Amino acid sequence: MEEQKKKMVPGAISAMIWGIMSLAAMAAFGWIAAIVAFGKRKKALNLYESNPTEYSPKSLSILKMAKTFSIIGLIVSALFTLYYLVIIVLVAGL
Repeated sequence: MEEQKKKMVPGAISAMIWGIMSLAAMAAFGWIAAIVAFGKRKKALNLYESNPTEYSPKSLSILKMAKTFSIIGLIVSALFTLYYLVIIVLVAGL
């Protein structure tokens, strides 16, 4: 008997896309995309943990990558925002 293919967790791919967008937009407002990715990842992870036998293990690895991308995007975006604020303060102070 053939084993049934397991499905992806709903929202895993979406969390990954938002994580990638946080990296792509990190010089501007990547932190917004990172926060959205964290929220979508949390929902998807709760679904996976409620019934792990129903979903593919690949879903879990996608959620881990989404977390990594979101963290990197959030940190770099926050640093860019801080940099821009310092530049604005220095220019306005002169």
